[in-house]
Amino acid sequence: MLRSSALSLALTYVALGIVALVLFAAPLWYAWQVTIQDSRTELLQIDSQRLAEVLRREGAQGAKAFIDARVRMQIAGERILLLTDASLHPLSGNLPAWPSNVPTEPGSYRVKIELGDRGVQTALVHVATLGGYNLLVGRDNSLFAPLQTRFWYGLAAAVAVLSIAGLMIGLITRRALLTRIDSIRQTVSAIIHGDLKHRLATHLNDDELDTLSRTINGMLEQIELLVHGVRNVSNSIAHDLRTTVGRVALPARGTGAHSAASRAGLR
Repeated sequence: MLRSSALSLALTYVALGIVALVLFAAPLWYAWQVTIQDSRTELLQIDSQRLAEVLRREGAQGAKAFIDARVRMQIAGERILLLTDASLHPLSGNLPAWPSNVPTEPGSYRVKIELGDRGVQTALVHVATLGGYNLLVGRDNSLFAPLQTRFWYGLAAAVAVLSIAGLMIGLITRRALLTRIDSIRQTVSAIIHGDLKHRLATHLNDDELDTLSRTINGMLEQIELLVHGVRNVSNSIAHDLRTTVGRVALPARGTGAHSAASRAGLR
């Protein structure tokens, strides 16, 4: 079975299909990652600007009350919020202190911080406001982990379906080819044993095997004509030889009879 050309061809197509699927999924995965990251950064920028506006309009106490209300209403770990003074002393939020691996310069960062009793990979936006206050707004990147898992599961399922379908098609094709090849083998075996009237069967689909069968049938017809020609020539030669031998044998028989009669008269 491993040497079957149909199965080998099917497995080759399966391998090419998997490569094509991976080549299609790679840029899709990259585009999805970039889109998610850009969207996350944009949302964080909007949140940080809203908090900065609250701080500017209502002062530190108003911003502190607003952030505390947001922390109480949200799902645990949904957002990371922190308001500090100029010396990075926490005033409000769900972080106990300024993360040590977050730079003090304003900007966007992707770092791992300790949130509660676990480490969280986050996207953070640091905004410095008037009055020396610092705003830190972030989101847990693991919130999108289920989507990533579903993507990989979908890709694995596609590879599995493609592999199984390719293997089944290869086995079915191999069985169909073996059936036709066995028919060709039986016909050729009969021809080898001297029955030149056999011909290979052809079908209406006119595929490669039909083309081969018609070519072989044409060759067999030519061979049959040549054999009949040789047989006719052999029969003609045999007939001519019998005629010649018969003509030679008749005078010899006549001469033998005349000699016997002469000897009888002498006696």
